[in-house]
Amino acid sequence: MNKVKVTVFADPVCTWCWGSVPVTRALAYAYGENVEISYVMGGMIEDITTFSNRRLSIGGDIELSNRNIHQHWLEASAVHGMPVCESGFHLFTPERPSTIPQNYAYLAAEIYTRENPNTLPINSHLRFLRRLQEATAADAAHTNDVNVLCGIAATMGFDPHRFRTLYGSDEVRDAYAKCKSLCKRYDVQTFPTFCLEYRGEEMVLRGYSTLNIVRHSIDHLTFENIKPIADGRMHLTHENVMRFISRYGTAYPIEIATAFGLKRKEGHTALNAESYEKLPDVLEQLISAGRIAMAPKGNGFMYYTIKGKETAWQRRDRHMAGVL
Repeated sequence: MNKVKVTVFADPVCTWCWGSVPVTRALAYAYGENVEISYVMGGMIEDITTFSNRRLSIGGDIELSNRNIHQHWLEASAVHGMPVCESGFHLFTPERPSTIPQNYAYLAAEIYTRENPNTLPINSHLRFLRRLQEATAADAAHTNDVNVLCGIAATMGFDPHRFRTLYGSDEVRDAYAKCKSLCKRYDVQTFPTFCLEYRGEEMVLRGYSTLNIVRHSIDHLTFENIKPIADGRMHLTHENVMRFISRYGTAYPIEIATAFGLKRKEGHTALNAESYEKLPDVLEQLISAGRIAMAPKGNGFMYYTIKGKETAWQRRDRHMAGVL
């Protein structure tokens, strides 16, 4: 295998998994086909009433758990830089006490993508996962409701009836059981956990990892045989930033800053473009040129491709993120 396989053990509701999206996007952007990124679902909370995180006082009482989860998310977003909702978080109820539905939904999207290679881009399941995380974290959507999940699938271009069938299928349950078996095999007890594989050798990174940690680990694992693509794409230029945003349709400041190796100013939150040298000027000039626009999202801001100047898939990603 002449590439690095990056397996991320995650749960769509985990805030540090959401906070790791800039890392996986930067890896894909910098290394191209030299890395292959996949996800294993970990099923973080089977039932919030029996779950227990004493440090954060999460678990048991549903309403208290919702309040403390939201508070933890707000604190975490200042560190990892991905936006979260400022109010309205009420994910768990007596009827919806689990994050397993979101895990099933990702696996259903993965199967659906494999079933439709001629009508969907190869990584549509990863785009679905991002939107699922975004809807949960930034939009306060009730993503443990199957109707909400089918709505997200529909915005992806998935047939909602087929998606619902897959969601409730034995195939998804079997896939989830395999995920849990892999979690046990790798002794995954915290999310995210990264497993790097290269030519039969593996390296496991437990917990939230920065891009620098992952890149150094790739260098060590591959004896520096696998490096970022040397075509100048990692230089902070208007065209490179435009290329990065266009690749996905939408992006947050931390994603752009991570991809281009921009350091955060001392004392600044990770959420804002102003926290990074030169980034505000580049973004403002792209906005002034009519090439991108920006909109508030949760406690942060999203940058996105301009309507009418993007591909169909960029437009769909923009719509998925709630930008019409």
